[in-house]
Amino acid sequence: MTFPRFILKFLAASAGGIIGAVLLVVIFLLASSLLSPLTASQPNEYISPVFVFILMVMVFLSSTIGNLVSTFLLSLTDRERYKRRASAMYQIFIVSIIIFLLMAPVYFITSSVDFSFTAYAIALHFILTAQVSALILEIVSNYRYSLVGLYGVTFSIILSAAVLFGLSSLVESPTILLFAAMPVVWGSIGLVHGIVTAVYGWIANIYDKDFLATNMDYGDDYGKEIVEEEKPKTKDEAGADFLKKKEE
Repeated sequence: MTFPRFILKFLAASAGGIIGAVLLVVIFLLASSLLSPLTASQPNEYISPVFVFILMVMVFLSSTIGNLVSTFLLSLTDRERYKRRASAMYQIFIVSIIIFLLMAPVYFITSSVDFSFTAYAIALHFILTAQVSALILEIVSNYRYSLVGLYGVTFSIILSAAVLFGLSSLVESPTILLFAAMPVVWGSIGLVHGIVTAVYGWIANIYDKDFLATNMDYGDDYGKEIVEEEKPKTKDEAGADFLKKKEE
């Protein structure tokens, strides 16, 4: 990977995170009257379910749009590698809806206990959707080297989680997690994934071997022949074979 492309990947990933954060701020300002517990130094003991629902929608919209923008821009940095961007983005949108539905009970449970816990749930939501989106882009568009993407995305998520928890310990307000999560997570994905890809490419060139290629066998699998199961033929194919044999 060349240095200009490395910088381009970092900027592309960060751009989506920043756009998601800006959208979050816009929705926050538009619904500031209903989202007052976010800015209060001591949130009220009772948090309305309407507030929780609006918060969920706000997080869903900003995370989904930010993830789609980041993956789209990342795919443009290497068109030969990411050829199936449309299929990847379609899957990202579907999994965003699924994660939103799965996280809904978490928001209501944490809001009934303490709003600071809800802030951590929001950070988890952002981290989870960004990680899944980046992995989908790697697997769908670049299956042969999807393991390289898996390592890169995993390391970047660890870094982003450490940065976010560090920010939460330095700043008393849990709101920092709400607005900083998207830029930090996608910036880490662009940075760390680029570093991992560059380092792996350097190692692979030195040893002239793709250690992380999905078709590379290790252990007991080494040397085994892959036997492909014969798919059952359709009626038309079976009929065609019968006619050929009859003619012979």
